[in-house]
Amino acid sequence: MNITRKMAKPKNDAPIFVEPEFNEKTYIREERDRAKSTILVFLLGIGSGLLEGFLQLEGLYYLSALLLLFLMYALFRLLKMMGLRVPERNSHKFYMIMVLLLTSILFWSVALNPPLSVNTSPSLSLEIMEGGKYISVGQSNGEFILPVNQSVLNLRDQIYFVQNVTVLSISIPGSSVSGIIKNSHQFGNTEYINMTTQPVDTLIPLAFYLESGGRYFNETQTLYFK
Repeated sequence: MNITRKMAKPKNDAPIFVEPEFNEKTYIREERDRAKSTILVFLLGIGSGLLEGFLQLEGLYYLSALLLLFLMYALFRLLKMMGLRVPERNSHKFYMIMVLLLTSILFWSVALNPPLSVNTSPSLSLEIMEGGKYISVGQSNGEFILPVNQSVLNLRDQIYFVQNVTVLSISIPGSSVSGIIKNSHQFGNTEYINMTTQPVDTLIPLAFYLESGGRYFNETQTLYFK
């Protein structure tokens, strides 16, 4: 009987994975360049966010959105133009884009709110004197309900705003102010009005022309005598 012996194959001593040599100087240089790029993207996000908010305040909403989209699209080209390192990994690129996007949105919101800007208008709260003190006037369907059991009504409007407000004028569209309002004056953030009582079921649109910080506002209160 012939017995054939299989020869054992020589083992391959070559390692499956060879760990690349770590270059400390290269690593530090790359991390430093990446930090510079991140700081620049953050500053770019701040500037673009403030500019986008300014454009929105000017009514140029579409330019605000286009500016943000353009910066996100051209971000890495801008980094190259400035001589900064562009990340090679997709995860690092995604991180840069998110830094730009979130920073822009944050400072866009900051630009639309005090103290950088006032994107609201003053609000007025009407009160009437009864029993020697001022109380809030009740409303129904957006109309202030005033009594008709007095010959003259002592009213005041509390003005709420982040800045000082000046009442430039009070008018009544379609009617003469002098025949209804006996006198009015402003003291601080309060406008005092003495008004002649009108017949039952009379509607009076009281229009205020206001100024604050070089900006002008129109506010209207509808008075209903009942």
